[in-house]
Amino acid sequence: MKKPGLTIKVLTGLVLGAIVGLLINLFAPGSFETLNTYVFVPVGQLFLSLINMLVVPLVFFSIVLGTAGLGDPAKLGRIGLKTITYFLVTTTIAIVIGLSLAALIEPGLAGDFDLEGASFESEQAPSVVDTLLNIVPSNRSLL
Repeated sequence: MKKPGLTIKVLTGLVLGAIVGLLINLFAPGSFETLNTYVFVPVGQLFLSLINMLVVPLVFFSIVLGTAGLGDPAKLGRIGLKTITYFLVTTTIAIVIGLSLAALIEPGLAGDFDLEGASFESEQAPSVVDTLLNIVPSNRSLL
């Protein structure tokens, strides 16, 4: 017997998800907010954190395997030299633009904040859901 293709599996999952959503909404309308708060939002945030964690290594290994697959060392040298030169030139331009704008705009000088009524002693501990979501690191600092 032939196995169903990916399109059939995706469409089946889509239809089943819509049916389950309608059933939850019909038979337990108040529980959707609870499910959303404690299940759907944390699972979605965890999924996005896992994707963010994998983006940088995925791009790195794609570039490494692409250059390794060239085969001819002469091509690799020429392409490698052009790539490094392009990277250094564009990075230098970005640094010059950033430093010039920072010197021109001078961010942070107009920050006169009134902290008279501020209270720094009433910090609350993070919830269990936030603690579990913070276990997965994010690569945003690397991008």
